[in-house]
Amino acid sequence: MLSAPGKASEHFWELDKRIRQERKHPGVIIDLNKSTAVWDIAMYVHDEVITMDDLEGFSEDLIDEVKQILRRND
Repeated sequence: MLSAPGKASEHFWELDKRIRQERKHPGVIIDLNKSTAVWDIAMYVHDEVITMDDLEGFSEDLIDEVKQILRRND
């Protein structure tokens, strides 16, 4: 992108804008803590980053907690 025709400064600012937008997307940057993992998973299900089907193989307790959180936030 920076080597495309046009001013390098314009390419830089366009790239900077795209990076800022992508940082807001939950699938790009994640700070995981064991203490908030269930809440993070529930947020990803709510934001449709993942589905409940993606939780197959996780414990029933975790899946139940995610469902409870989602019900509270509806």
